[in-house]
Amino acid sequence: MRSKLISKLIVALVTIAGVGSLIGWRGNAWNFSPTQTVRIATVPLSDAGKKFFSALKHEITAQHAGIQLSLIETPDTGASAQALQERKADAAVIRSDDPSAADGRTIFVLRNLYVALLVPASSSIDAVSKLKGKNIGVLTKGGTIDPMAKVVLDFYGIDAAHVVELDGKELAPSLQHKHVAAVMAVGSTGAGPIADAVDIFHKATKRLPKFLDLSEASAIANRFAIYDEAEISIGAFGGSPPVPAEKVTTISANLLLVSRPSLSNHVAGELTRLLLATKAKVATSLPEVGQLAAPSTDSDDLLLAHPGTIAFLNGAQSSFFDDPTNVSLLGSLAAWLRALGKKTKGQEIKRRIRQLPALLEQVKVASPEQLDDIENELARLSEWALQKFMADQISLEDFQKVETRVGHLSVLVKKQRAAAMAVVIPDAAELKQIGAAKSPRGESWDGPARSSGDLYRLPDRHRERDATEDSGKTDIEAAA
Repeated sequence: MRSKLISKLIVALVTIAGVGSLIGWRGNAWNFSPTQTVRIATVPLSDAGKKFFSALKHEITAQHAGIQLSLIETPDTGASAQALQERKADAAVIRSDDPSAADGRTIFVLRNLYVALLVPASSSIDAVSKLKGKNIGVLTKGGTIDPMAKVVLDFYGIDAAHVVELDGKELAPSLQHKHVAAVMAVGSTGAGPIADAVDIFHKATKRLPKFLDLSEASAIANRFAIYDEAEISIGAFGGSPPVPAEKVTTISANLLLVSRPSLSNHVAGELTRLLLATKAKVATSLPEVGQLAAPSTDSDDLLLAHPGTIAFLNGAQSSFFDDPTNVSLLGSLAAWLRALGKKTKGQEIKRRIRQLPALLEQVKVASPEQLDDIENELARLSEWALQKFMADQISLEDFQKVETRVGHLSVLVKKQRAAAMAVVIPDAAELKQIGAAKSPRGESWDGPARSSGDLYRLPDRHRERDATEDSGKTDIEAAA
């Protein structure tokens, strides 16, 4: 039994060590291997993106960060989001208005995306309301209208019959032949779709376009919580002359680096740190990185930041207990150990109860000295059961089982002891009969003569006292 208990203890210790190693690997894989590879799904990188990624890899190597980035190229952000959902990637570059963003955890803000509504410089249109009934060209990619552009069109009630989908090559002829009164594009500041549209306007009309305010941007953001009211700064697309010439009110979404919630807190924090460090080093040579930013750490944000990112930004070292999956593993281990403890205690009770039938057999043939030993063993068992019950280590049912069996055996021990005493010590009548039969002089057991083979009866103190008193009386009478 002892060897089985030791075997189980060894198994428990090995299990604890194994789970501890697994947890350590999950949260601190960089301690177990030279690097941990993070797979990132993303659309093909622009020239600026390639330069920044190269600088980021250099920073990782220079700081011996213990992580390695592997890019998985996808045709668009929707495909990147799908790769994240299907666990083909650990993180992905996706838009904040993609439903997958809510399922992940934000590590970094890569770019801000805006809706820009452009009209020719010569146009008299100065408000969105004046576009009603007129054709609006919408720049598309892959024949699909951007979801943010669609929200704006729907909000202002633009009839689908007046929406003209255009690709980059169709925009210039449409402007030259005045097929459209305005053009809507979605993109970031700097290089991108909006900057491309501005350039085409300039070439096709010989003048820079005007930007229309979305005056109801606040109302749009209130209705569609995933979007924010925003401003496009003066000169965001050129500074001589500045384009736009004035601040433009619009709505925005974000391009995010989003990871699966299970990504290690340490890795998420390291990625955040390295992105910020790389941004600081290349900001002068790559103006586009000005849009890179850490996510909000507010707990009431619609899209939550990764706990590891929050820990780094708040200056707190992420720990094992910050990772819910690790806590779950630890909880499962604790539950298993509790179950093992209960099982071990249950087996100890059963083992002690199984000893009682053997004691029963011993009681039946035990000598007086052996009965004393058995009685002491029963007392120890009863005391053990009481201590375990008071410490809440055995149930009331098990305690009552032990006490009932111990009680029955104790009664049997007393009966056996009484029976043994009756055999060793005959009563007075039996002793007289035995004495008369054995005495060669016919002396009774009351006489003084005894042979070495006679049984001695226990001294009768009352008879000795009476004999002494009678002797005293005789002496007195003789003296008189």
